[in-house]
Amino acid sequence: MEEEEVGVIISAAPALSKSWAPAAAHVPTYTGGKVSLCHPRRAEEDSEEQPRSFLVAPVEGDLVVVDLELGTKVTSVRRGTQTSLEHDDGAEDEEDDGWLDRNAIVAHAVAPNATEMVYATRQGMLERFSLTEHKSKPLAKASGDDAPHSQLCYHPSGLFLATAGRHGHVQVWDMIHGHATHSFRHSSVRSTGTVTCLTWHTNAARLLLAVGRDDGSISIHDLNPQQITSPQTQTETTNLTDQHLSAVTCMSWGAKSGPLEQMFVTTGRDAVIHIWSIHQTSVAAPSSDDTKSKKKKKRKGNHKMDDDVVPTVTPTKTVYRRIQTLPVYEQMEGMVIIPPSIYFNSGWDVPMDKHSLVLATAGSKGVMRLWHAQVQPSDTATTGPSLTKPLVLLSEQPSTAAFGEERGGYRGLLLSKPDSQLIAMDAEHSLSFLSLDQKRLLHVERTIVGHNDEILDLVALPCTMCRDDPNSKISYNRVAVATNSPQVRIFDATKHNFSCDVVLDGHTATVLSIDASPCGRFLSTTGKDKTMRMWHLDSKVCVGIATGHTEAIGATALSRKVGRYEVGGKAARNGGGAFCMTASRDRTLKKWCLPGSTELEEAAIMSQIPVELRVHASVRAHEKDINIVSVAPNDSLVATGSQDKTVKLWRSTDLRLEGTLKGHKRGVWDCQFSPHDRVIATGSGDRTVKLWSLADYSCVRTFQGHTASALRVRFLSSGLQLMSSGADGLIKLWTIRTNECEATLDGHVDKVWAMDLSPVNGTLVSGGADSKLVVWRDTTVEEEAVKQAGEAHVIQMEQKLANHLRFKEYEQALEIALDLEKPRQALKVLTAIVEEDTIANQKQTGAERSISTLEKHAKSWSMSRVAQVLRYCRDWNTRARNCRIAMLTIRAIVSSIPAQTLASADGVPEVLAGVTPYAERHFDRIDKLRGNSYLVDFTLLSMGNLLSTEDDDYEEWERQSKLVLPPTHVDGRVQVGGAAVVGGTSASQQTLGDDSEDDDGDEVVTIGESDSGSDSASSDEEDNENASDDESQ
Repeated sequence: MEEEEVGVIISAAPALSKSWAPAAAHVPTYTGGKVSLCHPRRAEEDSEEQPRSFLVAPVEGDLVVVDLELGTKVTSVRRGTQTSLEHDDGAEDEEDDGWLDRNAIVAHAVAPNATEMVYATRQGMLERFSLTEHKSKPLAKASGDDAPHSQLCYHPSGLFLATAGRHGHVQVWDMIHGHATHSFRHSSVRSTGTVTCLTWHTNAARLLLAVGRDDGSISIHDLNPQQITSPQTQTETTNLTDQHLSAVTCMSWGAKSGPLEQMFVTTGRDAVIHIWSIHQTSVAAPSSDDTKSKKKKKRKGNHKMDDDVVPTVTPTKTVYRRIQTLPVYEQMEGMVIIPPSIYFNSGWDVPMDKHSLVLATAGSKGVMRLWHAQVQPSDTATTGPSLTKPLVLLSEQPSTAAFGEERGGYRGLLLSKPDSQLIAMDAEHSLSFLSLDQKRLLHVERTIVGHNDEILDLVALPCTMCRDDPNSKISYNRVAVATNSPQVRIFDATKHNFSCDVVLDGHTATVLSIDASPCGRFLSTTGKDKTMRMWHLDSKVCVGIATGHTEAIGATALSRKVGRYEVGGKAARNGGGAFCMTASRDRTLKKWCLPGSTELEEAAIMSQIPVELRVHASVRAHEKDINIVSVAPNDSLVATGSQDKTVKLWRSTDLRLEGTLKGHKRGVWDCQFSPHDRVIATGSGDRTVKLWSLADYSCVRTFQGHTASALRVRFLSSGLQLMSSGADGLIKLWTIRTNECEATLDGHVDKVWAMDLSPVNGTLVSGGADSKLVVWRDTTVEEEAVKQAGEAHVIQMEQKLANHLRFKEYEQALEIALDLEKPRQALKVLTAIVEEDTIANQKQTGAERSISTLEKHAKSWSMSRVAQVLRYCRDWNTRARNCRIAMLTIRAIVSSIPAQTLASADGVPEVLAGVTPYAERHFDRIDKLRGNSYLVDFTLLSMGNLLSTEDDDYEEWERQSKLVLPPTHVDGRVQVGGAAVVGGTSASQQTLGDDSEDDDGDEVVTIGESDSGSDSASSDEEDNENASDDESQ
């Protein structure tokens, strides 16, 4: 019983984290310029996947495709699908270095079918880019002063493209044949006439091109269909000069067809809206001389008619008549015409009909507006429509949702017809989606943050607790981010779509630090405006403000005990409730008492003026700037880190100094209390992370590994591990017990200023100076499961391999050995296969054919498997005892697979090139061995121990022998195996007398007679003759 009770009490130790992987990343997707909205055609109904709508936005000389629903990067033109930014020193500071990226994209246009686009580079190149194949090909190059192209616009049919050069030169391109069909130049002399906007008529059957310039002039070119096939036909051009006093920004026809087709609307930076009425008027008939010349041309061109009746057509001219000019008192940057289908389905209160003209405008004041006018159609085509009700303001964006003039205003406007939404681009490179529904008219539904700038701080928001039921929690994976701006953005990372749902706007200068309450309802922010603000996250309202610091506030921290936030009244004012700590560059630390959560929520609901927070305690904490302040989990201690290389611990009640931690050689950037142990971790500019004991304030661990300053430190795994981020762009995972780095996360290319662990799902969120926001997830369990599954699979396959070898099933064993990538086992199996084939062929045919089975396997192998086997053979061939199997395997491969296939395979030619040197060495060794074997035969022949003593026995044996290299006869001498053989009966004396010159140890065998023998050889012959004479006597 005691053992069972102990087993219940003792819990399993928490698993240590070993690996992390990026789950999602928010990279810059828009840095200013023209944005294109694309809605691809829907696929067939039985198709599983439907194409998704997307945006094409410029990013630092590149074009990025952004998913419209998720707001994340899909691909880019120049960098492909990379999510990490490539560090380019030259492109980072173009103006300072005097260097410009010649391949930077300066303009683009997307085809109406959303399958391709055309972009222009700074050096004047026009490129066609396929959005399906992600490939580009050149279209044309601008010449002279026209480079680069500043504006591009596709015709609604997708057959023509209009381009505008830097000096007002406009060209129309035939996209089917790839050549220019029209060219227009600005006729004005008083200005350069830079084109600021290009617009085609929305009706694909009409070839009307409107050109707006920076001098306020507008040119409308009517390109009739005959112009494309007959260049002699002149193009009708209507010039609207001196209508705008500044650059023309937007132009649009009223509709594709119907009564609004004869309406034309223009806006500019002169803060006015012009409405034009379009009608036809007759012009004077041509003179008689012109008529005679035309008849002569017709006769020469064989254009005779069967009868003499020639139809007469009254020549007409298109006239644009301005019928209203409306001052709007702000520079217009975007304008779209709302089609009737949207306001009919949105339930607007204002009565509308098909003659209603509705405009949406966005400009420098940062307020979205809707305008309405009533059009009276004309009875005749020569008068044009008129306005029965002039253009008036219909609706205006609420001040709480407006972007505002002080932040830079709006820079562009798009209309998403399928979603009935307006997409506004602002000066902070964000894309806001505004509803056109009557219930939430012009309210921001969501925001895609195109560029975060430098991320200075972030905090993962805890679960929001419900006041009615304290045990229930509303779980949202939200992240509050402080960028280099006065606003705080809250991202919803639940689905990793990084949609910015909330923007907290209240500071007047850059926000430097943020912190969230443990209950998830409040957020504290501090910045360069020397104030601290408390925000109620549910209502997005500032409920408290603290002023008193004389310098920028660089650090803030809220109390960590949840129960303190419910304390209110006099107890809260006396310091018994929740509190907020702030540390400033004025080197002071202040404690601010917070009212109870009830008072703060009432202030949020009533939208009252923020509560003025009162200072409870203040102290001069350090001698240099304070970088960080942290509160202990039990609210008993407060730690501050400073540039004076120290960390000081303060009592939270009265800010009395409790201790000082000294040991860092540079300034301290971060300090965090452990959630379970009495230790604190610090990160410093000396590139180290230290762990300190709160009992005696001594350093118990030092973690070294960062190559730059350690900027952030967090505890995880119940305080058993540390996560640190550095200025080197790396995040490191440390195990405290072993003092080792378990993993290094590489997802940034610049300083990682901010990092936090989400209390909702345990993910890690990091942000840095590279504007990237990365969400990391713990993959330890997954990798362990994969590793265990792999080990189990290997054990199972090894058992199968052993079984096949036991039962001599070598063909199955070979495939398993190759699958397991075991070269040694594969060598054994190949050796056994060759031996079996040799024995079987000798029994059947008597021939030593040993590669038939190998050839059968080689024919069934894929090229990757062939490359794998050849790599094994290359390694085996380096040893003499394995060279035979290696060469037989290579022979089976090259005899079974065509040489062209092997030559085109990836890596195979290089492997075969590595086999050749060792193969030549082995052949030389065998050749030498065969050559040396003749010495034994010659010795036996000289001793008379051969079966036959006839003179031609040796020649008969030589003729029947199979030599690697046949012997050659040179000047009466025989050369065997490449060795130099001296003529005469023996050269052993010469060889033995000069050992130092015979480096390779080759033995010289002399066969036959030679007239150029040495004296010693001649004397030997005489001695032999004398000896034979004596024996005969």
